[in-house]
Amino acid sequence: MSAQRGAAAASPARPALAHDQAARIDGEYAGDHWDAWRLGVPARRGRRTARFDAITQDWLRDPVKRWSRFRLATGCAFATISAGALAMSRFSAFLAGRHPGVTDETGITRAVLEDYLSWLLTQGYSAATRALSLSILRVFSAACHRHGWLPGLAHDAVIYAEELPDHHDQIARFIPEFVMTQLESAAALDRLPFTTTRNLVVVLIETGLRGGDACGLAFSPTLDDSAGWPCLRFEATKVRAEQLIPLSAKAAAAIRSQQEHVLQNWPAGSPWLFPGITGNDDGAKPYSHRTFAQQLARWQQVIGLRDQAGQPVTVTGHQFRHTLGTRLINSGVPQHVVQRLLGHASPHMTAHYARVHDTTIREAFDHYQRQRVNIAGETLGYDPDAPTAAAEWVKHSLSRIRDSLPNGYCGRPPQQDCPHPNACLTCPDFQTTPEFLDTHRRQSVINLRLITRADANGQTRLAAGLRQVQDSLDHIIPALEAIPDAQETGDDQG
Repeated sequence: MSAQRGAAAASPARPALAHDQAARIDGEYAGDHWDAWRLGVPARRGRRTARFDAITQDWLRDPVKRWSRFRLATGCAFATISAGALAMSRFSAFLAGRHPGVTDETGITRAVLEDYLSWLLTQGYSAATRALSLSILRVFSAACHRHGWLPGLAHDAVIYAEELPDHHDQIARFIPEFVMTQLESAAALDRLPFTTTRNLVVVLIETGLRGGDACGLAFSPTLDDSAGWPCLRFEATKVRAEQLIPLSAKAAAAIRSQQEHVLQNWPAGSPWLFPGITGNDDGAKPYSHRTFAQQLARWQQVIGLRDQAGQPVTVTGHQFRHTLGTRLINSGVPQHVVQRLLGHASPHMTAHYARVHDTTIREAFDHYQRQRVNIAGETLGYDPDAPTAAAEWVKHSLSRIRDSLPNGYCGRPPQQDCPHPNACLTCPDFQTTPEFLDTHRRQSVINLRLITRADANGQTRLAAGLRQVQDSLDHIIPALEAIPDAQETGDDQG
């Protein structure tokens, strides 16, 4: 009976405690300097604050904060809220400097917004920053119209989608292979002073993860597929979705190495695959992405990273992502697969890598076209400025996907069936270049042996077919040898 009275006496305290907690959270939101951890919102280390105090107009600041709280409730990452606050602070500074007479939302007219477009351009901001500033203002204005947070805002006070700078058409910032060779060398990686940093670099290069997502990986982030191959499971904060991607053997080895390192240094365990390196005795804090960026830049100075001209160069962790995307496209991986692997919300970003691929591979294609010989050993003419050059490039690209030959390429349009399966060296559509010279030489030696054997065994039809192949080789090999630098190219292939 006494226990029941005690429980009854305690029950009124629970609503009071919840009320106090709610009041404390409301007080945090009422402030102009938000801390994600104090609000009970997940956020990465170094990205847990959002500042609204730079929005100097009270009538603008309060709706921006209300909108930001609403966005958090709908699942936006805290870093997105922080970026939105910064963008709206930019708009506030514009109003204070160019339109000080605007004292409430009724002063935000279409003409004022057009002036903001011009002002952003004069401030020297990049296309990406201008696009972010305008898209944030556009989404904020739409929310205010929908929810009545700025009731006096004119309905024509909007930023149109076509007015956003088209920064998505920029070329992906991939790292040239000359530089990547230096970064991926075992000797360079060994000069990273911390095991955690070294394993993280490998994981970023191999998976293309965003740096923040990688720093926030759980201690056991892998699952095995039906064939026993490891896959990486992680939360992609930018698109607010869990992803599962296959791991390369190198990435899987780096993850296992890092798990062993964590257990050696934090015997009680850590929730993170990459715990913070210093000031983290209990392993409770994840590795700071900001710290990683600093250590990455310092490492590049230590190894003396250089570009092909011998000049010092610095790359960012995010460029590993661009590089992986470019490598995959260049390897013939379909664009929609790359989009899925890198977790792009739309194919627009993935198209960056395809544009890089088309530019660089087209240059190589023009070079290849000038070196072609057919099965008669005749050099095929090519003019890159001819009206048909673009169509020939498309035909070549499609053929490379359909027909992968060990000794050349098929010049037949891919829409047309091949009447010469497994007989490319007797096919008039076959083309080859000096890079396959050693392959042809080896095949010639083997083919002559097969002719001798077929003759000895009385296999006249087989011998006749082999002689056709040999006739083509006898034309192809001298023709390729006559191309400048062909000897050196052929030797490199052996």
